[in-house]
Amino acid sequence: MKCRLNFRVILITFSLFAAAALCAACGKKGDKQRVPVPDTGSAVSGETRPEQPVTGTAISGTSVTDRPSMESRSRSYAEQIVSGIMTELWVNLSEELAAQLTVDGLQESWNSVAEDAGIYVGIEDVQSEDNKDYHIVLVTLRYRRNQGRSIRFVYDRDENIAGIWFDVAEVSKKEEDTGSETLGTWKEEEITVGRDPFVLKGKLTLPEGRKAPVVILLADHDDADMDGTIGKNANKPLRDIAQGLAERGIASLRYNRRGHEYSGAVTAEDSMYQTLFQDVWYAVDQMYNEQRVDRKKIFILGMGSTADLMPGIVKKKPRRLTGAIMMAAKPVAAAERFYSQEEKNIDSDAAYFMDENSTFPLLMLQGEEDFQTSINDFEQWKEIWKGRSHVKYHTYQHLNHYFMTASGKEDKEEYDKQGRVSQTVIRDIAEWCSSTAEGK
Repeated sequence: MKCRLNFRVILITFSLFAAAALCAACGKKGDKQRVPVPDTGSAVSGETRPEQPVTGTAISGTSVTDRPSMESRSRSYAEQIVSGIMTELWVNLSEELAAQLTVDGLQESWNSVAEDAGIYVGIEDVQSEDNKDYHIVLVTLRYRRNQGRSIRFVYDRDENIAGIWFDVAEVSKKEEDTGSETLGTWKEEEITVGRDPFVLKGKLTLPEGRKAPVVILLADHDDADMDGTIGKNANKPLRDIAQGLAERGIASLRYNRRGHEYSGAVTAEDSMYQTLFQDVWYAVDQMYNEQRVDRKKIFILGMGSTADLMPGIVKKKPRRLTGAIMMAAKPVAAAERFYSQEEKNIDSDAAYFMDENSTFPLLMLQGEEDFQTSINDFEQWKEIWKGRSHVKYHTYQHLNHYFMTASGKEDKEEYDKQGRVSQTVIRDIAEWCSSTAEGK
């Protein structure tokens, strides 16, 4: 891969810096976004550099002191920015830069450049350069389908970040791999789940080239669509997860909840059996008989209120399920009794996986900024299942109930900000499904 370093002269006053920083945070979609370097009386650069091959080492400059540290930090900062995490980077900004920016403004600036890039693959390469009083590190990021973005970090003499530039980047063209870390192609097909009179529209997302493990994705609310759409910007957490899993070789099924597709026929008085359980069990049976997926490797993923009821979901189909992912779940017990219709009886208790099925694989995920399901709820799960090796736990800093970057609000406005499910979360789910499936 070749990448051009083109550093333009930046000679600005303090007031101009403030205006430019504001512009960087609200530039037009697709435009280069930059947080400029504060004026120190010296130009950052004074000439255009010729193209240089990327080698991952210093390109030019007179001092290499501590350069590996700054390159390593830049790699880490870049990964955090992609995941929507700004905290560590923020505390390492120079005083001048920190005074002119906000975390939200910086995030919006990055989103305007990266939001159309697709699925993130990883760091393509790093190159660095000394230029007078500054050390510059350019991190190039690869996205699926040969898309590239770059983040340029400019460090001052104290090794604080004095400037950040976001841009579209060219990456080398290559055939996309089919390995577990993303890069396989996939397709989505429309499908239906359930039976008359409540047939539900859905999508089956399939990696191409092989029969894959499959994850049934369950939205948080009774009236949710198949994507789990939430907030004024129509964030779609289940779609993000489905497509991210497909990139990593995992199939998925998602479908509209009854309360969404048949809103006029479903009421608050309907039972859990009607609003959730019956359709989930139909979906499990359907995937068990689906020839395009691996029927011996069926997982189920619940978000929020559906994750709360995962014990009851699994209890009916333990032999057809390989494992369950519980995202933002509360430890609860719930039951419904229909003495004339026993098939509708529901019994869901957090202790089920210990009392009756103590080896069923479970993955527990929790966002640390989730105001609906608290860290205390998460810790209570650990207490209930203490000492059980078949349960894996992960928490994520700065993520909310839907595993997107938190905005800090504690009401429904929290979900209005545009966002996507963290790629780190999706990677953890895919890796756990793959390793659990291998053990079966």
